[in-house]
Amino acid sequence: MDDPLKPKPVPLAAETVLWFEFLLDPELITKHLRKPHPDPSALELLTQFISTTPDIVVPQFDLTTPEPTAIPGAGAEGGLRLSRKQMALKVLALKVATWLKWNLDILEKNLSIPKQLFLLRDLCTISFGKCVGIPLNNEFQPTITPDGNEKAAKFALAFYHRWVLRLQILKDIALKAARPTGMGNMFVEPMHQFFAPDISPQHSIEFLQELCKSSEPFYVFAYETFKPPHPNDEQNIPQQFDALLQISPAELRTQVYFDLVNFYLYTKQYQLAREAVNECRRYLNLTKAEYEMIGKNPKQFVFCHVNEDELEGYLLACGLSAHSQTLTERFNMAQLTQYKDIIEILKLDNRTRELSLVNRRIAELDIEGAISQGILQEPRQLEMQVAALNLIRSIFDEGNIFASVDYFEKYSQLPCFQAICEGIADILPHCTLSERNLLKQFVIETIIKHQNKQWLQETQQLNIFSPIEIQDLEKQIQEEELPQPPLALLHEWKFNSKMLRIEIGSLERQLISCTNANTVRKLLVKLAATNPTKPLWTVNPSWEIATPIKSLLMSMQRGFLQDFAYVLLGKSREMTAKGDYIGAVSMLSVLKSETQRPELQNSSIISKLGKLVSWEILLIQITQCLDEWNHKTLDLQSLGNRCKQCLSSLQTNDNIIPRIEIIESCAIMLLNLNDWNAVIMLDKRLPQLELAISFANTFLDMEKMKGPKKICRDAWDLVLSMFLNTSSKRGGSAGGSGSGGGGSSRNSPCLAVSTGLYPFLKRIRHQMLFNLAISMLGKIHNILKDDPNHDLNGEYMQLWPTSISNPIGYSIRSVCETLHWLLTEALKFYPQTIPWLKMKGDLELATGNNEAAMRCYINALVTGTDYCNVPLQRNFADDYIIRKMIRCSSNLGCHMQATVLCQFLEEIDYGIVFKNLTEKTSNYTDAMDAYYSCIWDTTLLEFIINLHAKKGEHSRKLEAISVMGTLELNANNNDEIKREAASIRKSRFLRALAKQYLL
Repeated sequence: MDDPLKPKPVPLAAETVLWFEFLLDPELITKHLRKPHPDPSALELLTQFISTTPDIVVPQFDLTTPEPTAIPGAGAEGGLRLSRKQMALKVLALKVATWLKWNLDILEKNLSIPKQLFLLRDLCTISFGKCVGIPLNNEFQPTITPDGNEKAAKFALAFYHRWVLRLQILKDIALKAARPTGMGNMFVEPMHQFFAPDISPQHSIEFLQELCKSSEPFYVFAYETFKPPHPNDEQNIPQQFDALLQISPAELRTQVYFDLVNFYLYTKQYQLAREAVNECRRYLNLTKAEYEMIGKNPKQFVFCHVNEDELEGYLLACGLSAHSQTLTERFNMAQLTQYKDIIEILKLDNRTRELSLVNRRIAELDIEGAISQGILQEPRQLEMQVAALNLIRSIFDEGNIFASVDYFEKYSQLPCFQAICEGIADILPHCTLSERNLLKQFVIETIIKHQNKQWLQETQQLNIFSPIEIQDLEKQIQEEELPQPPLALLHEWKFNSKMLRIEIGSLERQLISCTNANTVRKLLVKLAATNPTKPLWTVNPSWEIATPIKSLLMSMQRGFLQDFAYVLLGKSREMTAKGDYIGAVSMLSVLKSETQRPELQNSSIISKLGKLVSWEILLIQITQCLDEWNHKTLDLQSLGNRCKQCLSSLQTNDNIIPRIEIIESCAIMLLNLNDWNAVIMLDKRLPQLELAISFANTFLDMEKMKGPKKICRDAWDLVLSMFLNTSSKRGGSAGGSGSGGGGSSRNSPCLAVSTGLYPFLKRIRHQMLFNLAISMLGKIHNILKDDPNHDLNGEYMQLWPTSISNPIGYSIRSVCETLHWLLTEALKFYPQTIPWLKMKGDLELATGNNEAAMRCYINALVTGTDYCNVPLQRNFADDYIIRKMIRCSSNLGCHMQATVLCQFLEEIDYGIVFKNLTEKTSNYTDAMDAYYSCIWDTTLLEFIINLHAKKGEHSRKLEAISVMGTLELNANNNDEIKREAASIRKSRFLRALAKQYLL
């Protein structure tokens, strides 16, 4: 008895035809395919015919050494040796493919690669009249047996080579899409389903190019070409090759060029792609015209299956489209054509605001880099104009801050405000009233901030200010003028008195104030005539010179050269202190030339003076280089070579050496220039060089990749000893780096640091030097503080030891002060170094300065997002910094800010969230409903709604409900929409924090 619960097979529909019925009735295939919705469909039939062919053995191609699987049943070269069933299945498969017009787009989307190979094999087998292995070898000879046909073979080869080009793209896409599934099994999963022979496309490209050049007729298969054998016939019926259809050369070339364009664009052969797509468009128009002449439309093309939308896309990609380009297309094309017409495009976008500000900003940075490297041969004016137009565009973006932070600093030497006025004048006629007010407010803030009257005059041409507003602006930027008597404005006091004392006083005053060496020479000659015995270098007691060079001058014979040298040396020192390095060097250059006069060449004391003056010039130039580090006004390579020459004098037996300040400055300068080897060769016995040599050794150890345990610890020991509170057993290391080296410096960390460490740290400029010093001080702080909640986090801290013996004996306060000062100095030279900003925030938090810490953290995040223009990434806002920001906000009483920040964590800590929401805020900047638009976590919003309901705050509850009901916060959205919603709200919240803490 049958089980009543056993499922019964579902009966087939009455119109369903089984595949083997087509073998029994060859006419059935035509009737079936002509149905409106045949079941099975043409593609299903094609798949079934290929899959059930008796001679099929599924080929397992090795991608590295492809060998085609031999076809069973291959006969002699004289003709086919196939069974009637094999022939019937092959013919039926080819008949269905002809019904589909041999459309490669359809076939490659619905057939696997092995089935495509089998279809190609059957096509070549029938066309050549012999069994053919696929893929074809490059040495394949297209010999045709009597069972084949030359026209059919030509079609088969054309179809095969078109398929080869498409296969290369499919394989490449599959390889790029592959993902590792585990160690030692890389890229197995996707490629297991996508195996294909490795065929070189070059032979196929050459074949198709020759085919396009050929003038011989080309034929394609018609549906009536294939005749499947009848089961009652004893012999196979030959195929009706006379039914092949001839197509025009234009239609053939249209399709072939279309395939070539697809391949050329994918392989980045853009010049060939431009030529091919141009030909494709031309022949497509010819083909359309030919079909129109016989009363047909493009849907009735026999061979050509060109998608005109795709062709238009290719034309756009190659810059050959006849359609008007959108602004985005023009912008993208400008980046490919050396930024041609970029100014016009940006001006148009300021009106339409179609382009993304991020893309515009990236283009600006690309132009800046290309001009600075000499890749783009354009004046810097172009770079400034692009930056000005981007600045104007940013005015209309709500919440976009800091847009003009770098602009006025970067282009202060160019007419930067004029470029802004030109951009505003272009956009003003197209602005609404509110947009005009935004531009007006920006101009007002800019003029008041920079206090520039000239800019106010330039804005009057814009006609955006009324006369009353202009007067008010003039008052705000007008400097208060203090009344000065006319006597105080005189540069030279002239007296009618002929008293000698008054004349000498006037000459001495001119000598003190003059800044030209030739003027000094003339005044000294005049003053020497009044009193030859008086030393003229005593005129100004403020003139100070270094002790070694002063001793040398005092040993010289009394005369003009002594006075001249002393005055010029004193004046150069004054000018160096004021920052006039060029004037100071010119003074000493004149003095050096004076010592090289022929009549003074034989004097040893004059020769020594010349050397000392050269070293003083070097010291001034080192000071200038350190002071103007970001500008690189001097030739650093030449300066480094002169520093080495100066230090090499220590190795000679000469009786004159540079003074210790110059030696120390040269060593530190070589450190800043990455010349570690030159530094470690110095004499370690000089206490002033200990720090420089120890840092150089540390860098060399890092370059040798010895690892943290084998890193040189001399720098660590030396710096650590300077923070000792009590007498150290180290004989003078703590104080030895200072000038005195006495016991008081060893007993006082403040004195040891100020005399030994600060002078060294003040002169470091290289980013790695800053990194090393900061990481060392940060590590010392962490060990002395011994509080995981207040640990500082930074780069290279793993290099240093993890413990200090007797930590109580060190001054943590001095470490904090030194590290804070060093971070401030480092950020002056490299203000966008995010790890330093984060460490400074950690230090401020450790010392209880929550607001300053929050300012540093926000500065780091704003810098990492290019002033809130790009989405915030996890590498900038990891859980470590976010938790510190949450703690700062809670300490400041900004509990709602802390709540919003909890969303930035990788896993939201709802314990902290609910605790902060129940706390009563104590800061007027932390209104709860002000931050609803920055929340994207629906659980958080639900809790807020519930909280308002409990408190009876109906209006706030409705506001939170309206935020929760926005479309982008729908729980059913895909991950991409959710990420975009979170990214927008993160940027919005970050801008709000930046306005509060940074502006």
